[in-house]
Amino acid sequence: MLRFLTLTAMASLATLANAQVVVDQSDLPQGGVTHGFQNVTPDLFLDVESSGPGWIWDFSELTVVDSNVLEVQGIGDASLTAQFVFNGFLTSPEHQADHFYTFLNVPDFGEAGGEALPIELDEVVGYHQYANGMYNQVGVGLTIAGFELPVVFDDVDEVHPVPLTVDATLESTAAYTIQVPEALTYAVDQTRYSEVDGYGTLLLPDGTSHEVLRLKSTVVSADSIYIDLAGEGFAFERETVTYSWLGDGGMPWMEVSTTFGIPSVVRYQGSAPSTPSGIEDLTGVSKLFPNPAQAGQTVRLGSNEAARWTVHTLAGSVCKTTQGTLLSTEGFAPGMYFVRHEGTGVSRRLVIR
Repeated sequence: MLRFLTLTAMASLATLANAQVVVDQSDLPQGGVTHGFQNVTPDLFLDVESSGPGWIWDFSELTVVDSNVLEVQGIGDASLTAQFVFNGFLTSPEHQADHFYTFLNVPDFGEAGGEALPIELDEVVGYHQYANGMYNQVGVGLTIAGFELPVVFDDVDEVHPVPLTVDATLESTAAYTIQVPEALTYAVDQTRYSEVDGYGTLLLPDGTSHEVLRLKSTVVSADSIYIDLAGEGFAFERETVTYSWLGDGGMPWMEVSTTFGIPSVVRYQGSAPSTPSGIEDLTGVSKLFPNPAQAGQTVRLGSNEAARWTVHTLAGSVCKTTQGTLLSTEGFAPGMYFVRHEGTGVSRRLVIR
């Protein structure tokens, strides 16, 4: 289970944000568990770089575009073909998978390297294992026009150590070749650089908060493709950086992937946020700005001069009351607060750095 390593008892979320989180195997993907994800509109200005010890990542205002359901399945639920490859009596221990799951965002092989390829993927599945203190990906399964193609990695991809701790770092390599008969050969040779660069509290749009480690993984890949019909090939390089907020959710509570610095995948685990009715009419806006704010900054609350507000600490005590459109944070200690609109009873999170 998820453990918090502290010297004193913790009485509030503010204290939890400063705890050191350890993610055990039981906190990571398990066969037979279903997870709901919300896909978010990628934003070039979304700050995913900021991190550190006792950090508060406030992503509560992200905009959801659609939802997906992901089921992690035990290897015993795989097809006979996949079980023979990843769970058979001839399978080497380093390729023996524990579980598998479908990638929610299938790579676009149709435009890989800027060239059109004679292939359309229906599904891509990753096969994983826990072994030798690591969480590994041992292979993939591709479904092409209804035909299943299991691919064993020549060099297993070590994703991160298990258990995962605040000082974890990893440099690993991986390699595999996908051969689609009479279509193409696609070879990948990659190096992964991973580090836990922070820990603290993650705030999500559905109103939940989670104690997490933030894992930053940079994958530098040299890919080559040979197209049978064209009788020629080409090579290209790519760099993908994935930020994962890991806790006790089985899958990451939040995940952001960027390619060449451009966000391509932004998603979180949880439900879609609900918008309280009437708050825009009473306040003029539904967001606090700036948020997060520096201690001493003035925060805009809305446009209704008659609106009354109460600021609460995480422990529930009232630290300030005000009326109007602005809130001075002079004297506020760094941390998280709730700003309550007394007319609607709706509260908004406010983070002070």
